[in-house]
Amino acid sequence: MIKFFRKIRERMIIENKFSKYLLYAIGEIVLVVIGILIALSINNWNENRKLQREEVSLLLEVKSNLEVTLHNFKNDTLLNTNNIIQLRKIEHYIEEDLPYDTELDIAFGLFGQWQSPYPITTAYTTLKTKGLDVVSNKPLRNKIVTMYEFEFVLLHNDYDKGEWGIVDNANIFLIKHIRSKNSEQSARPNDFENLKDQVEFSNIVGKIIAQREVGLRMYKTTIIAIVALIEHIDIELMARK
Repeated sequence: MIKFFRKIRERMIIENKFSKYLLYAIGEIVLVVIGILIALSINNWNENRKLQREEVSLLLEVKSNLEVTLHNFKNDTLLNTNNIIQLRKIEHYIEEDLPYDTELDIAFGLFGQWQSPYPITTAYTTLKTKGLDVVSNKPLRNKIVTMYEFEFVLLHNDYDKGEWGIVDNANIFLIKHIRSKNSEQSARPNDFENLKDQVEFSNIVGKIIAQREVGLRMYKTTIIAIVALIEHIDIELMARK
């Protein structure tokens, strides 16, 4: 093909048809430019397709992580709710001045036990490494960032750290007055009648219950946000099909 065009140019020059040769040369340049533009367009199209596939893959991974986190958080709320029910039994026995019953063994074993929030973040970590702009839908991208950088952080800082703070401060008192039972996840006070009269103990029980109720409310808010984000991701993925 190149030899063919060269022969045409040579013939025009020999025949002294300069004006026709000039037009031909311009046309040839235009064709070359068009060819380059087409090649660039194809390359850009291929790159965009590659980025879109990568985006869809990452969104699927984020969705999968959120679904596992959602399942875990729902289980956490069930276990923490049960903890509150058990600890309220201690409050009831104190308020009613009831004698100790072995049903409280489980409750006394729950002071330092609660379900901490552990969101699955592997997909989000990958997304940050590749660049958040991989998610082209800006509102969706902002919701993902808010979930991982705010919602999960807030749950950890305002709830979980609060639990650790209360238990750490109460540990000396609890260790002094409560003994763990061997091979069981339960405990028993050394002297329940004496413990009932101690305001410090009642305060510890009340603070732990209050903190776990705060946690339940925060878990609920976060769970609602996770469900909404999963739905938003689903909508985006459906639009890509």
